[in-house]
Amino acid sequence: MSSGYREYPAHLDVKYGCKVSWFRFENRNLAEQAAKAAVHNALLDAALGYDFGFLQPGSISENDDGTFTVIAP
Repeated sequence: MSSGYREYPAHLDVKYGCKVSWFRFENRNLAEQAAKAAVHNALLDAALGYDFGFLQPGSISENDDGTFTVIAP
């Protein structure tokens, strides 16, 4: 039986926080795929009452080295 959560594409690394994680991807295409999964997963978590603070799951930022970071629940 599936939990309904979506998996993230292959990433370069991840940093874990207490409310969200930051996944780093080598290109925008992978980041956009991850952002869609992050929004989906965040909706499932929010329905359970989870709070992401001021951070927005699914947000994408470009890093100085040309990689992309996605905020995920």
